[in-house]
Amino acid sequence: MPFELGLKDDCPELIAQRADASLKVTGDFYDMFSSDIHEVARLLALAFYSEQHVYVAGLGISAHLAAIFASRFMRTTDGRAPLPVQVLSPSLWLEEDRENGTEFSEVFARQIEAHCADGDVLVLITQDGMHPALQAACRAAREQNMFTIGLTGGDGGLLGQDDLLDMELRVPSIEEGLVHELHMNLVCLLDDLVDYYLSGKPELVREMLQAGASSLREDLDRA
Repeated sequence: MPFELGLKDDCPELIAQRADASLKVTGDFYDMFSSDIHEVARLLALAFYSEQHVYVAGLGISAHLAAIFASRFMRTTDGRAPLPVQVLSPSLWLEEDRENGTEFSEVFARQIEAHCADGDVLVLITQDGMHPALQAACRAAREQNMFTIGLTGGDGGLLGQDDLLDMELRVPSIEEGLVHELHMNLVCLLDDLVDYYLSGKPELVREMLQAGASSLREDLDRA
C-alpha cells in the first residue's frame, strides 16, 4: 500500500543495485566457466552411468544447498531413475569425538574414509573455501582416488589452493548472497545437464565411457 513518508526511502535503489550486481556476477560467471560447467556435467553423468557414487558436503547455508543438490538428483524424472547422491553430514561430530581427540575438521574426512571408493565424486559447496573441514575432506578424497569438484566464491580460499580440486566453479564475488544465489542456480543447472546426458543423449555417455575414467583422470592432471 503506497503512502507518503517525510524521509527518503532508499529501498528501491538498494533493490536495483542488487539486481544489477546479480546480473553482472551471473554474466561474468557464465562467461568464465561455461566450458568448466560442461566438463563437470559430463563427469557427473559418467560417474552415474558407471554406477559410481556422488557425495556432497557443505557447512552453514551451503549445507542446505548440499541437501538440495542431493534431493534434485535423487528425484525421479521421465526416463531417469533416482541417482545415488549422499550428503556428508556435519552433525555426525559428537562431544565424545572431542573427548577422544578428534577435531571437527575431520567430520567429512572420516565419512569419506568409511564410505567412498576409487572413482567416486566429491562435490564441496562453500561460500569462501576457508573451513579446514573442507580441506580435510578434499585430501581424504584424493587419497581414495576420487574426483573432487568445488562450488566456491571469492578467491576460492584455502580450498582453491594446492590443487585440491580437480574442477572448481568459482563465483566472482565475495558478497554472500550473490555466491549462494549462483550456487543454487548451478545446482539446478547441473541436475538438468546430467538429465540431458542420461535421459536425452545416453549414447554420448557411452562414447565417453570408451575413454574410461583413468583417461579422464589423466586429462585433469594435465590441465
